[in-house]
Amino acid sequence: MGRIPIDPKQLSDSATFICGHPKSGTSLLASLFDSHTQLIVYPEETLFFRMLLPQILGLPEQKRIQDAKEWMLRIFYWDPNHPHPTQQDFPDRDYSAVGYDAVSQAFDELVCSSASATVDLLPCAVMAYGKASLNHTDKTVRWVEKSPYNEEYSNLIFSAWPDAKCIHIIRDPRDNYASYVRKHPDWTPEVFAYSWLRSTRTGIKNLRTYGPKRYKIINYETLVKQPEETLRDLSMFLGIEIDDTMLTPTRAGKIWQGNSMFGDRFNGISESSVGRFRENLAPEVIRRLEKLLYPELEHFNYVLDSPMGWFDKILSFSTRTYWYFRNMYASSKLGFEDT
Repeated sequence: MGRIPIDPKQLSDSATFICGHPKSGTSLLASLFDSHTQLIVYPEETLFFRMLLPQILGLPEQKRIQDAKEWMLRIFYWDPNHPHPTQQDFPDRDYSAVGYDAVSQAFDELVCSSASATVDLLPCAVMAYGKASLNHTDKTVRWVEKSPYNEEYSNLIFSAWPDAKCIHIIRDPRDNYASYVRKHPDWTPEVFAYSWLRSTRTGIKNLRTYGPKRYKIINYETLVKQPEETLRDLSMFLGIEIDDTMLTPTRAGKIWQGNSMFGDRFNGISESSVGRFRENLAPEVIRRLEKLLYPELEHFNYVLDSPMGWFDKILSFSTRTYWYFRNMYASSKLGFEDT
């Protein structure tokens, strides 16, 4: 397996993005792709579109490059005595074996040779990691980045990388909330339902807009219950070989035991979290989520715990209509230049 120079053209022709709501299985999906010899999977979320890009647009070129480098490559600088806040209490996020200096040098070389637009800084970081970690070989086909809410930036993604592929993972919102609320206890069912609905509606819209050859939606439950079939389907979607190593989750080549908010540690793909909401959410909370999200629950074949009456549907319709116009107004405020 030979190490080869990185072709700048590959930066634009092989983009792959994992999309979805936080705690929906995006990390699991990235970990299953991690060990595939034809993929370079960035080991952490970059939050490139949602956090970094708005901060650096409009800055002078060198400042823009330096800020992007500091933001995306900081994960490779490991100090166990004074860890970065993103690494605090996460010993599995030690990427010192890759080495900051090696990634930094590769990033600088790629920026000089191929970064003609601000968005190019993202694949430069991913491919620099691939070069420094020796994951970039003559077999490499695609690079992969995973950040929640990537779906919100599909227009920017496909404008920058016309041949990009997006995989959007959707999880039962009741299980999703049971997990997410442990991280954000201030989120009410209504606040979460709006966030989940916006993410899901955006994914459905993206599928219609870009088509099934470029945008794919999968269910978390199907992934963990039927992993072989799901990964085979995803391999065909990405144009990569079917590889059984994907059945073992890894992060940066090391066994990954999950990031469950319930403290579970897994040695493989587990379906134990499916339906856990019934043990962790009060019936009244489950009911509130089902009232607000029943059309999507039914669309994705999630069974309601309680039947919906006509009055509940009217109240749900009113709330969702308000959310719809609120979302339209918020979306009209989004936009990037000089990408």
